[in-house]
Amino acid sequence: MRRLFLVMILGCTLCSSFSAARISQDEISLKGLFGRLYKAPSDSVRSILNDSICHQLNTTLHNDSSFQYAFDSLAYLGKIYSTDHQLRIYSWNYISDAGDYRFFSYFQFATKKLIQLVQKRPCYLPDEDKATTANNWYGALYYNAIPINHGNQIQYILLGWSHLSESENFKIIDVLSLKDSTIEFGAPIFNTESRYRIAMPYSSSHSLALQYDAKRSLFIFNHLHEESNKNNKIPDESFSGYQLVNNKLIYKEEVTFDHKEESPPRTKVEYGLEPNK
Repeated sequence: MRRLFLVMILGCTLCSSFSAARISQDEISLKGLFGRLYKAPSDSVRSILNDSICHQLNTTLHNDSSFQYAFDSLAYLGKIYSTDHQLRIYSWNYISDAGDYRFFSYFQFATKKLIQLVQKRPCYLPDEDKATTANNWYGALYYNAIPINHGNQIQYILLGWSHLSESENFKIIDVLSLKDSTIEFGAPIFNTESRYRIAMPYSSSHSLALQYDAKRSLFIFNHLHEESNKNNKIPDESFSGYQLVNNKLIYKEEVTFDHKEESPPRTKVEYGLEPNK
């Protein structure tokens, strides 16, 4: 019996070592593909390289070791965990010859469920009053995911950044729900009208803060006002927010900071083809 137990332990160790070696090789391959993607001379070459990235990632992320693997060398691949460490989101983008942004993402759950998102139309500002299916994804880079309870299901509040045009970006507070074999964006958890998400377009020449203060259970963002002689909105130095109370988001017109606190940084998204605001 002891010999059988030792054989089983040795077998598990060898499998784990092989899995780690395999994923390390996959990372090297992906690093090369991303490097070529951002140096590609045309849309046709980018499309081929991006398809190769998707194919490689789909294989790599089905490796049992991938959920905890750092992928530190993949500078152009966004990798975040939800605050409960049960969801990992991978995001990236590239820019077409026409200047359009193309976004791609994988949602990997600790349960081993893996869902791929592909932007199938140009970036657009999603409606705030209805849910959006994965097949109609607006395209974004996500940089935070906070779990909330919805009955016996976990939803995630997502913070993201996207690009609308040369003159306009937007940030978003969205809600992720797992629906059988796919995901859905948006849910009526806001106390302001019948909103399913909050989308905030703003001038691409400015930076907009949108952060989550875990100590206060508060989502904080800059006020926006119309830019002089332009249609774009720009952020000012005052703040509003949404307070997370019993898994609902309650709007706060004014968010203040005492002398010991600092206003939230206008953090740039740390990955993608160029520094995103």
